[in-house]
Amino acid sequence: MANFADIKKVILEVAGNPDSGIVREYADKWAEAIVSLDTDIEVKAKEGTPFERPTKETRVTKPTETR
Repeated sequence: MANFADIKKVILEVAGNPDSGIVREYADKWAEAIVSLDTDIEVKAKEGTPFERPTKETRVTKPTETR
């Protein structure tokens, strides 16, 4: 998996290497969140709100009931 610097570099390249703006401002946070997907580290937002991963859903392919 790519590291933090590689992911941030790609985010900025895709956005056209902006010097300022919302993409430049949030590139660090996005890269940190993407890196955390591969680890068990929980990312905290600046305001202290934790970045919560959604619970994994299970697909039901057959009904459990009989009619």
